[in-house]
Amino acid sequence: MKQVIKLAILFLCFAIFSNVHASETDNAAEISKALADSAKKSLLGDEGKFPLKVKSDYEITNISANNNNVVFEYKMPTDSKNTALNEFIENVRLGIKGQFCDKPDVFNVLNTYDIGFIFQFEFSDKRKIPVTLSIKEICL
Repeated sequence: MKQVIKLAILFLCFAIFSNVHASETDNAAEISKALADSAKKSLLGDEGKFPLKVKSDYEITNISANNNNVVFEYKMPTDSKNTALNEFIENVRLGIKGQFCDKPDVFNVLNTYDIGFIFQFEFSDKRKIPVTLSIKEICL
């Protein structure tokens, strides 16, 4: 689980600083797409493909953009009833908070364009659970 969190934090750090400031005229959908594309490249390189299996047996199956959201899709190795999803999301939130909430320029861009983060979890019982976090929720 820590590996997944570290990968998500690494992606966010790289993506925000390399793409968000590229053009101040970009709209939220363009920024979200740039963030998602940057995340894919930072995790997979130029030739890599999803799914990306991480140390804790979770898989990142895709990263995409949907309007003003960056969507992380995960395949979980357990069924939905046996997973402490709240704990996982809280760890993700705390990791992102530690990276971005003390950086006013990053916070302002994400907040101004209302960029959200959707974490879509698919479990072995085929149940899908989405969790959405905004930068305001992350930086509580």
